[in-house]
Amino acid sequence: MRFRFATLAAAETARKVFESYGYGATQTGRDVWTDCPTLLAVPAVERRVGLKAIDRLDLSTAAAWPPASTADGQRTARA
Repeated sequence: MRFRFATLAAAETARKVFESYGYGATQTGRDVWTDCPTLLAVPAVERRVGLKAIDRLDLSTAAAWPPASTADGQRTARA
């Protein structure tokens, strides 16, 4: 799953939250990719960062973590 946060600080906090629960998390700027289950990730972010800090939540890539780089350097979900 991918979160995009409004600020870099919010993204860093969320990454640390996921890691504190023992899940993998990769941060690229304001984007945070995690393998944390949705039903744990969203409430954890809500408590520590706040839902208003989330610019985008992409659930469609939940099974495609971690992000992989394409030939042009863009980070995408691995199929």
